[in-house]
Amino acid sequence: MGSSYKEFSQIYDLLMDIDYEKWTDFIIGKLKNRRKILEAACGTGSITKILADKDYKITAFDLSEDMLMRAYEKLKRSPMVRFLKLDMVNFQIDDRFEGAICCCDGINYLNTEEVNSFFNKVYQHLSKDSIFIFDMSTKYKYENYFSDTYVYDEGDIFYVWENELNNNTVNMEINFFIKDTLNKYRRITEEQIQYIHTVEKITEILKNTGFENIEIFDDYSDRKYSNTSLRAVFSASKS
Repeated sequence: MGSSYKEFSQIYDLLMDIDYEKWTDFIIGKLKNRRKILEAACGTGSITKILADKDYKITAFDLSEDMLMRAYEKLKRSPMVRFLKLDMVNFQIDDRFEGAICCCDGINYLNTEEVNSFFNKVYQHLSKDSIFIFDMSTKYKYENYFSDTYVYDEGDIFYVWENELNNNTVNMEINFFIKDTLNKYRRITEEQIQYIHTVEKITEILKNTGFENIEIFDDYSDRKYSNTSLRAVFSASKS
């Protein structure tokens, strides 16, 4: 990820057109009575905050210090949350959790080998009768919506999003032009690589890791995943 989201973190929340309340309602429905949660790739802590406000105890981690700083500011020293700077692929926490979540395409920033490592780490950190909930952008979404250049005008932020599909990877370059108090535009360039995974491959890795009762939903709803879903949401349990 470009600059570890250093400057991108400043405008991340302004750009994310996500119904976090809807997502969190779905997650809570799957968690049921499980209250001790591990959150991977927590970003600026939007979902973390909603869960903490509902008295869930969360250990949230991200690799970007800048994202974690934004999250820390958002949570205002909440006693329900512990933030850590950790890598999804090789994290170790001296604790066990009743549930784990990873939202906003965290899986798409990992290649297949890294997904395998991440799932194993999550499994090791979960207690018995626990659940793992995560999402990913689908192959259909990348092939139909990420194969061109897009221009967006959000008022004080104007940006050009260029995508290049190459086999199972997507190279992204996003140039942001942000209006300052002097009505001048400042440019921020963010480069990212995302990986395209099929639901079949992700399901296979989950099973090989030891997860059971795997369900796949359409974008944090009760609808089942279909071939035209833009976001696949997985739920899997550890018995």
